[in-house]
Amino acid sequence: MFEKYLVNPTGFRNVEKDGEVIGYEVQLRIPYYRGLAMSCVEVIDLTVDEESVSNQAMLITVKGETFTFAELPTAINHRWEMIETITVFVNQPGGLQAGEHKVHAFVSLRISYLPFNNTGEDEKVLVLEG
Repeated sequence: MFEKYLVNPTGFRNVEKDGEVIGYEVQLRIPYYRGLAMSCVEVIDLTVDEESVSNQAMLITVKGETFTFAELPTAINHRWEMIETITVFVNQPGGLQAGEHKVHAFVSLRISYLPFNNTGEDEKVLVLEG
C-alpha cells in the first residue's frame, strides 16, 4: 500500500565534493505505516537504469546521521519515520548524466510482531537536472 511512495520524486541529484562529482543521491520513504529503527531495515536494493547498486557503494543518511549499509543493524536509536525520507548516497565517480533515469527500489523491513518481513517495491522515472 505505501510502496508507491518508496521512491521519493524529489532529492534526486548528483553530489559534488571539491568541485568534482563523486556520486548521486536518491531519497526513499518507508514502505510501512509506522516508523521503525534503522536496525530493522534488512534489505535496500537499488537499481538505476537497469544497473544494480551494490550495498557497499551506499551510504544511508537518516536525520543527519550517516551509516554504511553494513552498519544499519547497529542503528537501534535512529528511526525512519513514516513521513520522513532517508537519503541513499551512491558512490559513483562522475555521477549520472543529466536527464531521465529509471530508479527502482526494493526495501525489506523486519517487523517484531509479524512472522514475515514487510516489503515494498517502487519504480519511477526521475529527472536529474543538468
